[in-house]
Amino acid sequence: MTWKEMFDGLSADAQKIQIRIDKIYPKAIRVFKKSIKFPVWFVDEYRIPATNNLHIIFFYAGNVNDAERPHYTSYSIIFSNRQRFVIKGMQMGYKHTPKSETVMLPQIHAYTSHFFQRYNERFLHKEGLTTNEVAGLYFIRNRLPMPIMLNEKVNRNFKEYGEQNDRGMRVPDGFCFTQTAIEGKESADGIREHDEVDAMLILYTTFMNESDMSDTQRTAINNEHLETLKRYMEDIRK
Repeated sequence: MTWKEMFDGLSADAQKIQIRIDKIYPKAIRVFKKSIKFPVWFVDEYRIPATNNLHIIFFYAGNVNDAERPHYTSYSIIFSNRQRFVIKGMQMGYKHTPKSETVMLPQIHAYTSHFFQRYNERFLHKEGLTTNEVAGLYFIRNRLPMPIMLNEKVNRNFKEYGEQNDRGMRVPDGFCFTQTAIEGKESADGIREHDEVDAMLILYTTFMNESDMSDTQRTAINNEHLETLKRYMEDIRK
């Protein structure tokens, strides 16, 4: 299965997932209204019979005021070579080259179990949580990642891991190191602007709490964050 096909499959499941959310939502409210300690959450596992795709729906109430209107998120589980991945499909702006126009590119964001282990160790600091609970808390707290280009000040060894290790993702809770790859077809004329780009894979490998990073790293991330925002603003004005 290609990443584009995977993205299309997740998109096709979206309506069924929403129906499941609407069905389970009242149950989550009942559970949360009985709670005397917050935050509290509720995990629902939903496998779609027609496709056998496994989705996790995570309901969350941070305080008593959220009990009647809890937040929720969903993600999917896949296995590849016996390794478990959490995946989410989304579309984000992408420029294939500096001269290319920005397009909304289908993306598969895949998270390793190691990533969530480090997220819990370095940020949540909660013992006894399942991987599904850690993932649910991560997605509730970090809904929209910000792409950050890497340089020697962010990670002095980043070039050792090849071209696929040229960027990370900044989220409210910290910094995610990633590997990326493009799915498509190179143009026969050798002009990269003519390449066909169908989808992107972003593999989240590990998480860092920015408070554990050096001042130099944090400053470099802040600078790249600003550059990313500038590029977005320039694209909007075009």
